Amino acid sequence: MKTRIICLMLVLVMCLACFAGCFGNGGENPGGGENPGGGETPGTGGTKPGIGSGEADWSDWWSAITYEQTSLKFKMTHCSQDQELSSGCERFLAGTSIDAQDIDKLVDERNTAAYKNTNVTVTYDYFADNSTLYGFAKCYDVIYQEWYQGSSEAPDMYCNFMSDLLVASLKGCFANLYSVQNGANYFELSNPGYMADLMSSLTLSADKIYVVASDYFIDLIRAFFVVPVNVTLFNSIAETTVSDVNNDGVKDINDLFATVDNGDWTYDELMRLCAAVSQSSGATVDFANDIIGFGLGQNGLPAAGLVYTSSVTIIERDLETRTYTYPQNNEDLYKLTDKIAELIDSKGVVYVTKADAEKVQQNTPLLGIREKFVKNEMLFGGIILVGSIEYPEYQAMKQDGGFGLVPVPVYKDGDNYLTQIHVVGRAGAISSKSTKFSQCSAFLQYQSSYSTDILNEYYNYNLTQAATSASDTSLDGNVDMLKYIRSNVRTSFDKLFEDAIGFLYLSVDSDSAANRYHTIIQAEGYNVDMRTRYSQLVGNKQDCLRELVALYNQLPA
Repeated sequence: MKTRIICLMLVLVMCLACFAGCFGNGGENPGGGENPGGGETPGTGGTKPGIGSGEADWSDWWSAITYEQTSLKFKMTHCSQDQELSSGCERFLAGTSIDAQDIDKLVDERNTAAYKNTNVTVTYDYFADNSTLYGFAKCYDVIYQEWYQGSSEAPDMYCNFMSDLLVASLKGCFANLYSVQNGANYFELSNPGYMADLMSSLTLSADKIYVVASDYFIDLIRAFFVVPVNVTLFNSIAETTVSDVNNDGVKDINDLFATVDNGDWTYDELMRLCAAVSQSSGATVDFANDIIGFGLGQNGLPAAGLVYTSSVTIIERDLETRTYTYPQNNEDLYKLTDKIAELIDSKGVVYVTKADAEKVQQNTPLLGIREKFVKNEMLFGGIILVGSIEYPEYQAMKQDGGFGLVPVPVYKDGDNYLTQIHVVGRAGAISSKSTKFSQCSAFLQYQSSYSTDILNEYYNYNLTQAATSASDTSLDGNVDMLKYIRSNVRTSFDKLFEDAIGFLYLSVDSDSAANRYHTIIQAEGYNVDMRTRYSQLVGNKQDCLRELVALYNQLPA
């Protein structure tokens, strides 16, 4: 069977190579990280600078643009869904104002200036608001079919789910950002507006970048993993449960923030607090009526949050030799999985099913967890995306105690907190069939370079103010936590390519997407014998990775 799968994969690789176009290199940390360099920059004769490594000095670079006014088509996911987080593309990219707030004015000013200074006008188009047809892990094939058919109505640029763009790039759909096509290349990837670590995580080459991750794509920031904490419930147990960590003479939510600052926010501490707040009406937990500490839903978001934000490496890479391997044994993954199993078995921690959610009149585990949290019946509101706090359910909490935000805890002492951008975050790309690469590069370069004010306003208004309580008791702590979360964004290379392998080889192995490690953990109710599962899967995964690297190397620059 294994031989048959490998042969089928080889056929797939050869088929994909026939219509391969381009692929890319990318970045994730706002302001730093791994910067693949070296090599010659096409069209300049110079050495490529590190992504996002330069100073904020782009002056009047657009004055050299010589082409006539151009119209471009930019197609995006609309896909509002209550499972995770609706798209912010209309508001933050296209500038469709929903309110007279400062952030909307800044977006409008930026977009107007972009059109004026680059001679480019952009028409924004959307996939239908249908998560069944155009949701996560569905769009890569939609993009490929649209690209392959080559209609004159096909878009020049895309904004879509990060993993979908990665897989579509492997199918040759996107232009290499280092290339020169039909004129000049206006990308200056050294500008600090580009997210260096994330872009580095989306490539297997120092010479190919296909996905644009920058300050322009605020949906990436909205996809940060965080853990909300109910201030009312926390303060109700603080006197008997919490030490005066910050030495201010009061035991309250600020002591949790101080615990994070001290590096002591661990799974063990989470379990201790959950046990302290838990109030059960019987021998077993009644999800609808009991006070609960923490919920892990029967969906991929919380499981991804636990695995992605850990220090565990799924795929090892050597940047100098460009070699990539699944380790034959992964003790770190085994230990993480054991700790997750201990967490889910602890007092006050609940595995939330769809049936549980329905008990509180919600149709998904994620919404069931939110319902309990906003009603002061759950201490920690699961693992969510930071942009979710824009929802009115969270906003209403400000009038009664409020809520705090902390990173996903570390699973072992001595680790650093690592913020991850969930793969539903939306990034950008240029179609490799667009005849207007030069204009696309100018437009995206401008937007990436001049979005800092919008990003800061988003933090100041949508996040910092949104997460504070009616009283000022948690204001400073939340501000500090949001800064901390933002400054600890990690590279996601191994998790992104774990997804890419899972989706790309579905036609060869129908279980490949289900066999991603965070998906296995979720499917097993967060209690899985990972040693056995890993030994069963690692051989096929390594074969897929080997073929994926071979495919990537064949993609033209």
